[in-house]
Amino acid sequence: MTTRSAEMSGWVIFATTVLAVMAVFKVIFGLTLIIDNEWLVFAAGELWYLDTAVWGWITLGVGVLLGFMAWGVASGQTWARILGIIVVGFAAVDAFLIAAYYPVWGLTLLALAVLVIWALAVHGDEVG
Repeated sequence: MTTRSAEMSGWVIFATTVLAVMAVFKVIFGLTLIIDNEWLVFAAGELWYLDTAVWGWITLGVGVLLGFMAWGVASGQTWARILGIIVVGFAAVDAFLIAAYYPVWGLTLLALAVLVIWALAVHGDEVG
């Protein structure tokens, strides 16, 4: 294996690791939204009541899908790479929506999602 090839497959290892970590974080965050689903938010001089149970179930589902994609990408499955790009795209949208409430968390997840999409799209076929 040449150095260039090792460097490229390192991006796939990075993408797999980030997928797995994002999966764990999404599952934890989804469970948090499901368990503590009644929030009061004070914004623009108004008090809003939010029920986040549905958002929690969606986030939990995305986390489980990300875990399956991490496993599939690590084993060199093409279907996992393609679905990984799609699921991480949805995770990026979810992170963008979270950014309104948790700016640092949401933007960090958004940046990681963009890097994972790039790594899977450009270097995803180098494992297997």
